[in-house]
Amino acid sequence: MNDLYAESWAAVVAFVITLGYTLSPGPYWMGAFTFVAQPLFVLAIAGYFWKVFQDLRKNKII
Repeated sequence: MNDLYAESWAAVVAFVITLGYTLSPGPYWMGAFTFVAQPLFVLAIAGYFWKVFQDLRKNKII
């Protein structure tokens, strides 16, 4: 589980920002959602897929 430590924290921070924007939409939350939360989601997803790909190659499945 330590392999996905950074990805999980990126997703948690992005979800907190998304929740803040959902509950209280305003310009600051919108900016944080647009320029922080969405890139964090992309980085978390890309990091997860990269680690899955590495694990599949290490186990010679691919």
